[in-house]
Amino acid sequence: MGRVVKSVGRELGTLRARARGTAVVVVFGVGGWACGDSVTKGEALFSASDNVERVESSVVFDTLWAVGGPEDTILALPSLPRPDGAGGLVFFDLTNVKAYRIGADGDLLWSWGEKGEGPGEIMNVRALDVRSDGSVVLVDSGNQRLVTLDAKGRLVGEAPFRAGNSGAVQSLVALPDGRLVLHATRRVWGLWDSGSFVDVEVPANLGEPQILHHYGRGARWAGGRWVFGFGFGNGWMVFEGTRLLKVRPYVLHTDFPEVRFMRQGFTRHLQHTSRPVESGLSVSVRGDTLFVLFGGPERELWGRRLDRYDLRTGNYIATEVLPHWATRGVVGQSGRLFTVNSSALFPSIVALERVAPF
Repeated sequence: MGRVVKSVGRELGTLRARARGTAVVVVFGVGGWACGDSVTKGEALFSASDNVERVESSVVFDTLWAVGGPEDTILALPSLPRPDGAGGLVFFDLTNVKAYRIGADGDLLWSWGEKGEGPGEIMNVRALDVRSDGSVVLVDSGNQRLVTLDAKGRLVGEAPFRAGNSGAVQSLVALPDGRLVLHATRRVWGLWDSGSFVDVEVPANLGEPQILHHYGRGARWAGGRWVFGFGFGNGWMVFEGTRLLKVRPYVLHTDFPEVRFMRQGFTRHLQHTSRPVESGLSVSVRGDTLFVLFGGPERELWGRRLDRYDLRTGNYIATEVLPHWATRGVVGQSGRLFTVNSSALFPSIVALERVAPF
């Protein structure tokens, strides 16, 4: 895969007025309900934000490199970005069914993956993480395997992964002691330890988990501590192993949408009664700071606001408006911001560096 390097200087985010408010959800028209219909809504951790004023500022970024775009059409559906700890990025292309690592200078270091069910092949990867030594762990829910690549992209291990009725794994955090935090479509959190799941403490006011509770992103903090942020609704949490340490709201509140279950004969269909509003598109940790790329109901700023929180106190710090929107965005320990735009006609990945460091 080639690379397109933008040597032209800097990009500036758009300065917006300071904003405070509640998310507006667009309601779809709903027709007649079939016999046996029911409506449920996931319990919210928070009914509102902390009434903290959201401070948005424009920030100048240097564009270090960019891959993709109309000059480079190799990317199909890039996702799951993870900083590699050396100024580069590991990601997975869901259409090409390959993992890639791009170095700090924007060069492709390696790619790995072949679709199939045999040894060394993968079927359905929706979660990966990079360990501190640069090795990469992927969860292949299709083949029910944990796959490990070394820092050079060579296959070094495959292990059976029996998730039972947990569903497809959507998020993975590799802890330093070898345990894996897994977040699946039918399990809010689980700690994979020695070949089996160990339950993770759930916030008391979360109630019975509903469908949208099962979507979000996790990131490693320090030691055995890790962070999870909801992809819908309001809230991020800090854990140590299986123990819940802290529960905090996003600076902008969004509700969990209602879900309608329709039963027709022996089949149950799910439909949202309102358009789901994505909140935490990505979460990443640098030092003691949590970065959340936020969605929200304002389409012109969807995927352009990078919110910062202090993990030690749980307090909101500030918001940077990015020069372009992104479907995913993560900050590495080097301070580089990697944005992924997988929804455009020509997907792209861009490495940015803040002129004034975070």
